[in-house]
Amino acid sequence: MYRRTRRAVVTSLLVSSVVCGGAVAFAPAAGAAFPAASCTVTPGPNDTYVVITGEGFTGPRKLNDGESTVDLAIGPDGTFRVQRFQKNVDYTVLAVNEDQNFIFVNCKKVGSAATPKPQNPQNTNPVQPGSRRDIAQGREAGTQAGAAAAKKSCETKPVADKSGQQHSDAYWQAWTQAANRAFNRVCNGR
Repeated sequence: MYRRTRRAVVTSLLVSSVVCGGAVAFAPAAGAAFPAASCTVTPGPNDTYVVITGEGFTGPRKLNDGESTVDLAIGPDGTFRVQRFQKNVDYTVLAVNEDQNFIFVNCKKVGSAATPKPQNPQNTNPVQPGSRRDIAQGREAGTQAGAAAAKKSCETKPVADKSGQQHSDAYWQAWTQAANRAFNRVCNGR
């Protein structure tokens, strides 16, 4: 539903801009000196919110998240800054008037400078203080997987599917132990 709504908004903007002669908004004349408008979405330090910033815009503008549209306060220098708690959505800055440059600009997601994420988390030291939570999550997931595997068949022990999963070695060790324990408990109880 989200993609349909967004697609409908973008399609209607494109159609109206072409029909009303606003196609020049996408390719301004060579003599025009319009700065390029840009928008970025940056996660907050604890990944609990995002900060959306933009530059090169003329007001009035609206911010669309695929489900709702809100007014943006564009400063005299063409910039804006908004904080939102909807982290996993795509944001688009929309023009209000058809004669404005840059009818819509998709915001680009960037990483947070405050909390750099490791390039390859599997190469980090798996035994770190504070990994108790990671181990507890591994145990919980392993217990569920072991019981589910035993309900299907007591012939095949559960095997961790690590593809696409980025967890520490401690997590996977806890997962394996808990999965085997739950598997044996269900199968031996039959």
